[in-house]
Amino acid sequence: MMFNKVKQTLPALIRKIFYVDTYGSIAVSSFIICVISGVLLAIPFDVKNPYDSIAYIQLTNSAASFIRSLHYWSAQLFLIFTALHIWDHFSKATEKKVKSGIWFRLTISILITFFVMLSGFILKADADSLQARRIISSLIEEIPWLGKSVAYFLFGAEGNFQIIYIHHIATATIILAVVIYEHSKIIWGKLKTFLITLIAVCIPGYFFIPSLNDNLNPIVKGPWYFLGLQEILSWLNQSFVVVLLLLIFFLLFLIFLMPRLNDKVARFVKTGILSAFIIYLILILFAYFFRGENWKFALPWNNPEFVNSGITPINFFSDLSPEELVGKDIPKILGRYEGCLNCHGNVKGFSASHDPKAIGCASCHLGNPFTLDKNNAHKGMILIPGNLETASLTCGNTNCHPQMIERVNNSLMTTMSGIISVNKFVFDESDSPDGLFNVKDIKHSAAESHLRNLCASCHLGNEKIEYGPVNELSRGGGCLACHLNYNKEAIEELESLKFKKSESSKVTKFHPDVSLKITNDHCFGCHSRSGRISLNYEGWHETQLSPEEVKNKPGYRTLMDGRVFQFVEAEVHHQKGMDCIDCHNSYELMGDGNLYNHKEEQNKIECIDCHRVDKPLTVSLNELDYESKKIADLRKYDNRKFLVGKNSGLPVINSYLNEKEIPELVTKNSGFVLPLKSPKLVCFEGKAHKRLSCNTCHTSWAPQCIGCHTDYNPNSLSYDLLSNKEIKGEWNEHAGKFLAEPPALGIRIKHLPGNNKTEIIDNFMPGMIISLDKNNFGAGKTKLIFKRLYAPSFSHTIVKRSRSCESCHNNPLALGYGRGKLIYEKEGKFGKWKFYPEYPLSKYDGLPEDAWTGFLQERKTGSSTRTGARPFTIEEQKKILTIGACLNCHTSESYLIKRHLTDWQNAFKRISAKCLLPKWN
Repeated sequence: MMFNKVKQTLPALIRKIFYVDTYGSIAVSSFIICVISGVLLAIPFDVKNPYDSIAYIQLTNSAASFIRSLHYWSAQLFLIFTALHIWDHFSKATEKKVKSGIWFRLTISILITFFVMLSGFILKADADSLQARRIISSLIEEIPWLGKSVAYFLFGAEGNFQIIYIHHIATATIILAVVIYEHSKIIWGKLKTFLITLIAVCIPGYFFIPSLNDNLNPIVKGPWYFLGLQEILSWLNQSFVVVLLLLIFFLLFLIFLMPRLNDKVARFVKTGILSAFIIYLILILFAYFFRGENWKFALPWNNPEFVNSGITPINFFSDLSPEELVGKDIPKILGRYEGCLNCHGNVKGFSASHDPKAIGCASCHLGNPFTLDKNNAHKGMILIPGNLETASLTCGNTNCHPQMIERVNNSLMTTMSGIISVNKFVFDESDSPDGLFNVKDIKHSAAESHLRNLCASCHLGNEKIEYGPVNELSRGGGCLACHLNYNKEAIEELESLKFKKSESSKVTKFHPDVSLKITNDHCFGCHSRSGRISLNYEGWHETQLSPEEVKNKPGYRTLMDGRVFQFVEAEVHHQKGMDCIDCHNSYELMGDGNLYNHKEEQNKIECIDCHRVDKPLTVSLNELDYESKKIADLRKYDNRKFLVGKNSGLPVINSYLNEKEIPELVTKNSGFVLPLKSPKLVCFEGKAHKRLSCNTCHTSWAPQCIGCHTDYNPNSLSYDLLSNKEIKGEWNEHAGKFLAEPPALGIRIKHLPGNNKTEIIDNFMPGMIISLDKNNFGAGKTKLIFKRLYAPSFSHTIVKRSRSCESCHNNPLALGYGRGKLIYEKEGKFGKWKFYPEYPLSKYDGLPEDAWTGFLQERKTGSSTRTGARPFTIEEQKKILTIGACLNCHTSESYLIKRHLTDWQNAFKRISAKCLLPKWN
């Protein structure tokens, strides 16, 4: 039934629209054009260097390039109309009129047609062709007994194209010509048919030059008619390949038997063949439009292969005259011709690894490197490469850094997962502050619109759309967020180009550098927000002053966005000349490929990696992993004993043992050599402070705010940071008082190798003590939320000195009670702690406005932006305050206090009768 309907409608419809002659006649005309253009193309083609040969043709010989295009499109037309001609035979049941010998040869010619098409594709010798060759050769080799011999007979040895070339231009083409003549009894069809076919070939031949994969494009596919087979093979394991081959041969056998079958069986077989053909066409369309890099599913509008493609017509009037083109010495980059350097060969400003003389221009900017015409060369260019949307085609192309793309896309600096999960938790849209999210996928819930309105610009996927160096206002830019550097000449030229009207005069002489020189300025744009660690590191604390109030006043700094900061105290590592990248390595900054909930899970570096107590583990230059060795080579580090992270196992390549076996660190940008000192004995002796992080004692201060209120105004205009457009509706944050003081202490989970975890005492700062008014967001939604959440903090304000015992044991802020007076008073033979808060009690939960927990109280759940993080329990508070009681009389340097570090259990057995131990109600 299906066959009869299609039989009646499809051929009639196609004839009505495209009728010129029979399908067979059009196929013959296409074949003739293909043969003639192939003969002409064989003259400049060099089978010993096929890829270079075609690239050189496209660069210097427009006529030959057009002939190649005619050859390609006439071949496609031949294949399509041959298939329609076969269908015509089936629909009319004319196969019974063909002699059995001729029908046998026609059946075999289906395979030969496929081979002659595929061999022509393989003769490009580009990345697409080489993969297609490997696939079809491997498939044929699976034929029992004869497979390897047949594969060698058809395709020859890998890397050699001589046999394929002979079969393509001679063996297969001659056989097809004989079979066509034997079947049709014509050598030359109607002139009208030939001329219309020629015109039909010339039009796409002019506007769409056959692609030549320059071995940079990570998306590698065979010819369109081969894609269905590729799709099928992607589903099958090795054991099913033989079954696939048997099915193909069985299908051909059925076609051969067709004239011998009765009408009823023949219709059934034809319906089956038609169904298989339709399914194969669907697979071709799916593979063509929905398969991307590494054959992964990708929507066409998200697929760079389509987004950056365009019409590139053949240019018969090159910027160079025919005389100049003859013998033109086209530069070869990475083993391929590249016409870009004809104009841009003298651009300066690059590091050695990104110099166009080493990697060309197309490696980063795409475009068409196979032309010397400016307009054609610039089509499809990516003017600002490195943005994550197209990074797989630029920085992540197959010859550069393909392994980095998935890692960066999974990193927290791209996904913002932790920020999203915490925000949704605060807005009561999630039961947990954990969860894996990606900022590019968020929609328009209250929490998500809050992020889109105020937070979503600080991620690597934010597109860089303007030229210029990284500054305080920079956000995103993918790879360029960290690796872009403008020197003085590049900045001056950029400014001058803005005033030039003529495009021809805008030829760049100085290019910004793309290199490993990652300064603190690169981190500043995003990390001067939220925890403000870039500013903390340099010693700056945010105020609520206006620029006018601090103008010309020393000790203040006004940022480009108008915020005012006051100097407090710089981090010790900053004082020593260290940059962010001197601690944070590539596996932290670009991710390791895994998805993480929060930043402390992705972090690899620890204080103990450099400041070791025990003898450090080291590796030599040759023992480094590929990435670390590459970086060491680029930084010109000689063979040395590189330190290895204690828990991460990753090499810290700028830390090493010198000739005297003394650990040192060399700063990556400035080259300063710094000694790496071991912690003092007090840091690790005894068990009393075993759970303390280094951060706990050596943090000087942390930025803190006391309470904030957030509400929504549906009538205000604001900016959506993801869609980059003005929208109606605005979230407003009303901040409390800003303070720079030592952080509170609490317990958090530390992740260890092997999915192990442990509890440690660490720093915490007010993450969100917030009243959140959602009353005006959404129809019928009225809700006021209050949250008292503290966040684990590494505020990047480490100093050499440590906190005193009193600053923890006798400090209500450190214990989480908030600011106020913590007094130890005598009550008979015992003492009693009392706390008088400085700030009023909150109307929401009865705790002081700046507190994390209540005095000698305990919060069970919902106290932190991390699962498992919490303030001290009542029992832990009592232990801390017990030592605090001792510190009212004994100094932190006294023998008695030090004894508690090493022998907590027995220390209280030897106390004096005069000692007042706390009494707990």
